[in-house]
Amino acid sequence: MAQTYGTLEGGREVLLTFDDGPHLTLTPKLLDCLKENAVKGLFFVVGERVAAKGGKAIVQRAFDEGHRIGNHSYAHPDLTKLSEAKVLDQLKRTEDLIAEFLTDHKLFRPPFGAHNPTVDKVVREMDYHMVLWTVDSEDWRNKSDGWIDPSVASIRRRGYSTFLCHDIHPTTVNNFSQFLKTITAIPKVNFVSYA
Repeated sequence: MAQTYGTLEGGREVLLTFDDGPHLTLTPKLLDCLKENAVKGLFFVVGERVAAKGGKAIVQRAFDEGHRIGNHSYAHPDLTKLSEAKVLDQLKRTEDLIAEFLTDHKLFRPPFGAHNPTVDKVVREMDYHMVLWTVDSEDWRNKSDGWIDPSVASIRRRGYSTFLCHDIHPTTVNNFSQFLKTITAIPKVNFVSYA
């Protein structure tokens, strides 16, 4: 199983990915927006947030609505600074929480995108496929709607974009509908997902 790609000649394909959730109020609001726009995404969840009250129910909703769920570690550390045993623990603890939402093609994104041979080894041995990104919204830095225009400009320059943003920032979630409108105004844009 791999990514589902469109075949639009001269078009642009965008895979939406969301890191660091679930957030008790923001992730459901984002799910509403995605549902209204008939768009699927890939949610890389943090184990601590899944384990918090109401967290797993939000992940269940995302899964039920056709979004993919990926592992983003348990506590969001820089995994390159941990021993192999601690890296394994970060992945395993989160997998224990989200196992029912994972497919045979398990997906993992390291916090901060940071990985090294030790992290790669654990990821491989746990049969995960690492997913990084090609377009970083930097929504954690560009508050309000300041992340939209640079993101759209980056997507315009590429045939395929794995787009990174976060479902834990109000400024991202509150402006996501506007982002989708701006993206869909680009000719021949196709939102893609993992099959």
